[in-house]
Amino acid sequence: MFERINKIRKTNLEIVYFSILKSNKMITKRNITFLLLLMWTTLFAGDRNIEIYIGEYQYIAISEMERTGVPASIKLAQGILESNAGRSTLARKANNHFGIKCGSKWRGKKYYHKDDDYKNGKLIKSCFRGYRNSENSYLAHSDFLRDNK
Repeated sequence: MFERINKIRKTNLEIVYFSILKSNKMITKRNITFLLLLMWTTLFAGDRNIEIYIGEYQYIAISEMERTGVPASIKLAQGILESNAGRSTLARKANNHFGIKCGSKWRGKKYYHKDDDYKNGKLIKSCFRGYRNSENSYLAHSDFLRDNK
């Protein structure tokens, strides 16, 4: 297993090195983000679920970084942690990858799940936002961080 991981790391680092050397273009935020994501994938080469998650959501994260300024690497890292790389119940059933709760102004789909809300000393179900798809979760997360809506 360690041989496989080291081979992946070496290959990814060679890609990063080659990309930097052969690039005649000015290094942009998008290029830097891509390189950081590639290097981050290298660190977690042993966890296939994380690799798949990054592969699936990296372009949405980069697009959101360009739209709002929220770094794609931060967005992906939080999505991986909050959703267990897309495998959490909240991510699977409500397309909510960031654990954003409903709040008093939320008028969309709701999903109830025990989390960290208590009433009279008993754990109760919390209201989480439900999204039509995962991309909407990413958009809402950026807006939430930027505007705290």
